[in-house]
Amino acid sequence: MICEFEQFDSVGVFTFCGELTREYEDELKLVLMRAIHGIDRSVLKFNNVRRIDRKCTRLLKQAYRTSIRLKSPFIITGLSGTLLAKLTHGITTDKERDNHDYSFVGGFYGSRKAAFN
Repeated sequence: MICEFEQFDSVGVFTFCGELTREYEDELKLVLMRAIHGIDRSVLKFNNVRRIDRKCTRLLKQAYRTSIRLKSPFIITGLSGTLLAKLTHGITTDKERDNHDYSFVGGFYGSRKAAFN
């Protein structure tokens, strides 16, 4: 796993490459903690990820739930529809979407209020 980080004002973009597997679990935890607690708005880009195992999928789901609970949901790009559904299953009810203004549009999930140039 390789993770590159770029910051644009209060937005942090984390670009993942390679495989997210058990051997990178600790590194992934650190990146996700930074994305949750160290940045106002985080974008997680998975376009160049070849594989995500169950352990890392669970970590991503836990981090995603935390980001929603803290009212700053990740914007996630580059995941297959199947994996994105696994990450968001049981989290994003219609009521939550209405209360927090979340949307899933064009391959990413996040707040409609976030705008990136």
